[in-house]
Amino acid sequence: MEELTFEGQMKSNGLFARTISVDHLNGLRDDIDALRKDGLFDPEFYDDNLPWFDFRVPDDLPNASTIVIVAKPKPMLSVTFRWNGRAIPLFVPPAYADGKDVEKEVLSALDRISQPNKYRFVPVKLPLKALAARSGLAQYGRNNIAYIPTFGSFHRLTAFFSDMPCKEDQWQDMGMLPGCDSCNACQISCPTGAIPADRMLLRGDRCLTWHNEKGSSVPFPQWVGAEAHNALVGCMRCQRVCPYNKNVMSWMEAREEFSEEEAARLLDASAAGAMSEDMAVKLRRVGLSAELFPRNLEVLLRVRE
Repeated sequence: MEELTFEGQMKSNGLFARTISVDHLNGLRDDIDALRKDGLFDPEFYDDNLPWFDFRVPDDLPNASTIVIVAKPKPMLSVTFRWNGRAIPLFVPPAYADGKDVEKEVLSALDRISQPNKYRFVPVKLPLKALAARSGLAQYGRNNIAYIPTFGSFHRLTAFFSDMPCKEDQWQDMGMLPGCDSCNACQISCPTGAIPADRMLLRGDRCLTWHNEKGSSVPFPQWVGAEAHNALVGCMRCQRVCPYNKNVMSWMEAREEFSEEEAARLLDASAAGAMSEDMAVKLRRVGLSAELFPRNLEVLLRVRE
């Protein structure tokens, strides 16, 4: 029997993976810097999202030679809230929940595959979507979301430095999804005008996802209408209409239900820090933070009244 490649072994574990050499760290940094120098990043958006990237080999793995980038297919989550005598289902996009579980699953697969060499794997602080696009694991859509074959945008990305030899350096030009040039479904559906017609880079400062990931003490901009809100965190408008997601849009997992009492406590920002461990566990299971809930949940419940 023909021996499976690294990619084939990862795929047999339900994971999609690519590898690139650490020699491309400067190239990855240059990709980001070029956009910044061209003025394509809003300064506040840049300061909030990009400065934490570290384009260096980690000190605790100085002999790293490979970056492994992995996509784990993930469904959208349905979370039910009891409110005013009604059961109201709300949604969490695929990329938010189970971050630690996905990292643990990927590390376990990497450890098994790399035996008996006992290679080490250290999490990266790098732009994951750019890594996925540069490795050929994913392609960008017009909405700047990374899409993988079969599962579209329904996945979670993770990546690791490793001392595993880079047998196949898959660094390549970033690819755009075929058909994006002639499709404007995501642009039309975007409730905040974040997807411009004159460039293939999202206006991050207009993206609802960025605004509803801020703490509850930060008010939504006045130009974000109540009707724009559609998910407990993030936004699914452009993903719902994308042709590349047509086969996975019904992939939904019902994960948690909150009682009216629990919902009321989540809506009370002053009580967020005093919630029960049971509620904290529920929130972790859907990849959410109590610091985001008071304003996000309030506006969604108000829209559905």
